Amino acid sequence: MRLILARHGETDYNREWRFQGHSDLGLNRVGRWQAGRLRKRLYREPIAVIYTSNLKRAVETAEIIAQGRGLRIVTSENLAEIDFGKFEGLTHDEIVKSYPDWEPSDFSFTAYGGESLEQLARRIRAFAKELRSGNPADANILIVAHSGSLCVLLCLLLGIDIESWWRFRFAPASLTIVEDVEREPVLTLLNDVSHLKIPGASRKGNPG
Repeated sequence: MRLILARHGETDYNREWRFQGHSDLGLNRVGRWQAGRLRKRLYREPIAVIYTSNLKRAVETAEIIAQGRGLRIVTSENLAEIDFGKFEGLTHDEIVKSYPDWEPSDFSFTAYGGESLEQLARRIRAFAKELRSGNPADANILIVAHSGSLCVLLCLLLGIDIESWWRFRFAPASLTIVEDVEREPVLTLLNDVSHLKIPGASRKGNPG
């Protein structure tokens, strides 16, 4: 199995560096353009199916990629971004000001009404099981999701402790490829944004 991992295109929250999580924003103008560039980049890929998070920004990205190809799109709540709880819609500085006891290195947001890293990982494990059971071993599959969910998925595929999820970066509309998923997964492409060329397109790993 070959997995192509794509982060959704840019939203206004991404541009403003706001924690997005389960906040259900659609793509902004740049994000729609980025998704169009993804469509062109992937046009010759023999994609069997597209799996996408159920959040608007991911679904919209997947729909743009699928335009004109008749590709089947399967939505999964398990691919949604980690829930940041009360932090959603806030910048890092706003969080620090409102919640001075917050420790940025703590990846659990349960104390603020959100999810823990382990809860996110539980969802991603369920998705991976669904993926393997529902597709042939030689399938070429596109997954459109979020920075957090893709980081955890990559950790699980490569046998890396999920606590190291922050070591990966997925820029908006970036591409990552993992080959031989059914045997010994090999990371052959990571956070590639070479298809994005206009000034102002966000390329960093901002939250959500």
